[in-house]
Amino acid sequence: MTRKKVLAFLMASVLALSFTACGGTQGDGGNGGEGSDDGASQWASTDETFDPLTETDAITFEEMRAQFGAIPKVEGELAFAGNVKAFENVVWREISNGYVALSEAANAAGMNVTVDTRSPQGENDEEGQLTILKDQVRQGVGAILLSPISDANCIPGIEAAHEANIPVFSINNEFNGADRFIGPNALEQGAIAAEWVNEKLGGQGKVAIVMGMPKTGVTRNRTQGFEQWFADNGSDIEVVASQNADWDRSKAKDLAATWLQTYPDLDAIFCNNDVMALGVVEAVKEAKLKLNEDIYVIGCDGQSEAYDSIKAGEMAATIDSFPFYEGYMGAEVALRVMAGQEIPKVVWTPVKILDSTNVNNDAAVNVGWTDPEFE
Repeated sequence: MTRKKVLAFLMASVLALSFTACGGTQGDGGNGGEGSDDGASQWASTDETFDPLTETDAITFEEMRAQFGAIPKVEGELAFAGNVKAFENVVWREISNGYVALSEAANAAGMNVTVDTRSPQGENDEEGQLTILKDQVRQGVGAILLSPISDANCIPGIEAAHEANIPVFSINNEFNGADRFIGPNALEQGAIAAEWVNEKLGGQGKVAIVMGMPKTGVTRNRTQGFEQWFADNGSDIEVVASQNADWDRSKAKDLAATWLQTYPDLDAIFCNNDVMALGVVEAVKEAKLKLNEDIYVIGCDGQSEAYDSIKAGEMAATIDSFPFYEGYMGAEVALRVMAGQEIPKVVWTPVKILDSTNVNNDAAVNVGWTDPEFE
């Protein structure tokens, strides 16, 4: 599979963070920095573009475990703060649950790890998320697991974290100032969806793309990966329409209803997430079209309602990023870094297409999950 190279300014240097456990108060020298006045210079810059796809210091999660072995024990209390887009979306609840599961495993191994995850009112509440982040920094946590709503809405909070010697881990979607990225390859997710559609349509047909928020790398990369696969593989499938629906189910439904009238021969609709795909399914049903015969609807993320829809023969497929395990993996990488392991800048988590052939499998089977080992 050929990947289109994206030109970006690479980070000037890769952090070699070697953290010890922290206490619960800010400025005691235990928040992951050296406790010096110029400690902020060690952190990733919010002024320089960070694109995980161009980062050479990258590794898959499976490779990381094989290379670094068991998780070292951290002495003392270590407090993580999780900050996700919105709990109204089950994906972010599952990522949060993954954080908790890792902390419970660490505590069962004799550590003292806590995690408190918060979210704003909705996936458009950029100011609310920033306010939460600033409050978490004031609390003096040891590390922050952050999934910002847009590329830039949390930058002032990220800068405040670095001034307080608190590392910020990017979970699921990238942003400038991230000290590590842990999540799926969004470009690959789009390409996997395109390959599946191409096979279903026999290399010919018309498709449309329902995109998420325009200000996020996930939207851009999932869309680009989908479009680029057809170009790179000589497919005769034509992308006839693409438009943002801002991760919103109702907007996606209305958009699809319009497209189904404008393009009566539309063969498939790819959505940047499952929430929007479920809205598209509603539009298709109201148009009296047969799902998985007249038209295919494909989503992204692998949320539980998408599973149910696939099992019911409605949604055709989802590109699953296994959000519970993604959260677990994100917290595990952060714990390893805080314990002193020099983990690469980017850690890719698994993705897989789920359709009627494998949706009934346990998620642990589909992701190939094994529990971590602790020293």
